[in-house]
Amino acid sequence: MDAALTDLLTDRCSRYVDRVEASFVPKKDFYYAWSARNGVATVQMSDYLEGAPDEVLADFGEMVVRRALRLKWEEPQSFLDFVRSDYFVVSRRPVFIRRSRNLMRTDRGEHRFLPDSVDRLMYAGLLTADDITNSWFSWTRRDNLRRLGFCGTMFRVVGVSSVLDSPDIPDEMVDFVVYHECLHLRQGYRPSSRVHDSQFRAWERRFPDSRAVEERLRELGGIRRQLF
Repeated sequence: MDAALTDLLTDRCSRYVDRVEASFVPKKDFYYAWSARNGVATVQMSDYLEGAPDEVLADFGEMVVRRALRLKWEEPQSFLDFVRSDYFVVSRRPVFIRRSRNLMRTDRGEHRFLPDSVDRLMYAGLLTADDITNSWFSWTRRDNLRRLGFCGTMFRVVGVSSVLDSPDIPDEMVDFVVYHECLHLRQGYRPSSRVHDSQFRAWERRFPDSRAVEERLRELGGIRRQLF
């Protein structure tokens, strides 16, 4: 239990509960959890928020307590502004990368250089510089077939399966995976919103022959599963 955080949230949430017992928890992904019983709320929040301004911690902690009590809640704007800031991304991203054991921590593979895909996508007008600002790309250590790419929008990290680091894979297949993940960067961190919404799909279909390329990716290695 973190004494300072406990005191801060107990004071903020006094109208809801008698006491809040709060702690920071180290996990790879951003995390929070809650429970409430007999006037005491227990709040766990990601240690990525450790050192955040008191206003952010108090607002976020109150949201978690409201969830614990099944009251109406939404992510506070102070929290969203903080985690979307360049300061947060740059200062916390190295921790996320260190905890992400499947990342090679390099965008240069044995056969391919991920920025080459980004350059082709920008040249084609599919991406802009704003889409990839303050972002970080890496190949994965394992040859993931069931998930060819992922994007950690909170930390603006894109991972691409090393199975695509092959001269036998056409450029457009690699580029489509990179494009898909960069569209998540364009969306940004928005925790309560559906990511693959109609706007996302409309952007995705701007990629030439997108459905045919996606089908070829799904057939890679005989795996027909969700790829992203």
